[in-house]
Formats: sequence, structure tokens, C-alpha cells
Amino acid sequence: MRAGQSPLGAGASGQLGGTLILRPPPVACPSMTGVPDGECVVLDVAQLEALLVKTFHIGLDVGRGKDKGALVRLRLSKALLGAVEAQALAAESIALEEGVSTAEIAQTDGLALRAGGCNGIPDPVVHLIARAMGIVTGLAALEPDPRAPARDAVLDAVLRGAAGLVKLLGFRRDCVTATTHAEQAQATAKLTEAGAELTAAADAVTGLLELARITAASGRTGKQNLN
Repeated sequence: MRAGQSPLGAGASGQLGGTLILRPPPVACPSMTGVPDGECVVLDVAQLEALLVKTFHIGLDVGRGKDKGALVRLRLSKALLGAVEAQALAAESIALEEGVSTAEIAQTDGLALRAGGCNGIPDPVVHLIARAMGIVTGLAALEPDPRAPARDAVLDAVLRGAAGLVKLLGFRRDCVTATTHAEQAQATAKLTEAGAELTAAADAVTGLLELARITAASGRTGKQNLN
């Protein structure tokens, strides 16, 4: 079985850890005009800038003319990703307001993976790893939350959990692609690191729950100063 391939097949449903996993049917992905099948579409800097400005009204100084073109393209691509994600969040809110079920909304996430596969990213696990790494980077930029008095324990726990997810997804990919003993050892190391990060995240959550219990028992609701 190839990495990322569903053991249940397209359009199937299954149970994972007691949670019902709904898998929508496959969606046809027509080739883009002028692009051979199976080739990745990589927009150049001018195309990315035009897309951001004309479609999303976003103009950014990304170092064009000063930094390497590959870095400028990457910055613009990340900006485009953020703009598209914001669009997707807004569309999801509208769908919820109009009564679309959460199950139907969850199924739409698979479309992003299939669309990525149509654009030269055939392995959905790689796509998910990139998403998870983006979450880690975003959390690292936010933590500690400037609104928090000091260290933000909640974001710290989430950051550890996200880091563990990245390692676990990396192991998932490497364990089916490793061909040498060295690669197998590297994959196992990722699994060990994932376990450590996820355990630390679980311990942090346990501590937060205990703190919440003690706070509730003391009558400190956060709405008044009992000192």
C-alpha cells in the first residue's frame, strides 16, 4: 500500500480510535491548460504578486530585487497560502451559519489534499507534514501570547503537541519509504521524538486540568479578586 492510500478505498468510512472517519468520493482533477499531466505547477514571482494583488488585494514587501528569487517566491507562496486559508475559514463560517453539517464540512478538507496532488504533490502525507510544520512555526511566533501576563502554558502545550504531530507524520512517511538501515534508524528516531513531545503535551494538559480543579475548588472564577 502506498503512503497516504486509504485502506478502505475511496468514498469509504471507517473507525479510528472510536471516531467515525468519513471519506468523500474522489473528485476529478482536470489538467491545467498547457501543463503536462503529472508536472508540478510553480508560479513565478510576477504571477504570485499579480494573484495576491488582483484576487486578494494584498501587496507585500517580500524583498524582491534584494533577496534570492527562490526566497521571494517562497515568501509570496506562503502569503498566498495564508490568504487562501483565510478565505476557507470565512467560507466555513458561512457554511455553518447556513446549516451545513459539521460532517459535510469535515469532508471538504480532503479536497485540499487532492487539489495538491493535482499540482505535483502526490503524497498527501507530505502535504499534511507541511501543514503541521506551519502550525509549529505559527505557534512559535505567538508564544508567549502578548496578552498573557508571562508564559502562556496553553500555547506551550499546543506547541509541543504540534511538534509531536510533525514528527509522527514524518515517521509515517519514512517508515514506508526507508530502504536502508540508516533510514530506518532515522525513522525510528522521529517516532521516539514524537512520543517525547506528545507525552510532554499530555503532561502539560494534565497539569492545566489539575490547576483548573484547584482554582474551581478555591472559588477563584477569574471574575473577582479574592486576595
